[in-house]
Amino acid sequence: MNRLTRLAFFMAFFTLTLTTANAQLGQFKALYIYNFAKNIGWPEADNGQPFVITVIGDSELSHELEKLSKTRLIGSRRVVIKQAASEAGIETSQIIYLSESKSSHMTSLVASQSGNRVLIVGGKAGLCSMGAGISFIPVDGKLKYEISTKNIKKSNLQVSQKIVQLGTEVN
Repeated sequence: MNRLTRLAFFMAFFTLTLTTANAQLGQFKALYIYNFAKNIGWPEADNGQPFVITVIGDSELSHELEKLSKTRLIGSRRVVIKQAASEAGIETSQIIYLSESKSSHMTSLVASQSGNRVLIVGGKAGLCSMGAGISFIPVDGKLKYEISTKNIKKSNLQVSQKIVQLGTEVN
């Protein structure tokens, strides 16, 4: 095998490994988000409206959430997944996920959602200090999350102690 062939093989293997890792990360985040949704007290009555999760800047996560939404409900509500390029013009959502690549928009997202009953989830450590209710963090190669009960309560939502205990609480 010549050097160019070995390099092409290595690049293909590396790309496949990254693609698999990104898909797994998307699956884990999607499962976490569904569990967050099930363990947050949503004050408005279920009047047949769908439960809306909007994803900004992470098509892999949107895809994984779409797959889950076909077979799962939040309470008795069907789940609708929306994807947005930015925080501008987001319709009513119960959960908004802001990807790591779009994390510089956290402050404006939080401001635009002020007064709404929405859980903002960030894809990068430290976003709770900028107003997110929950943000994903890598810990020893595993996906974990930090949680700000203060920020969640500002959105007039109630969070289960189970979710708080499983995360790292920050305020």
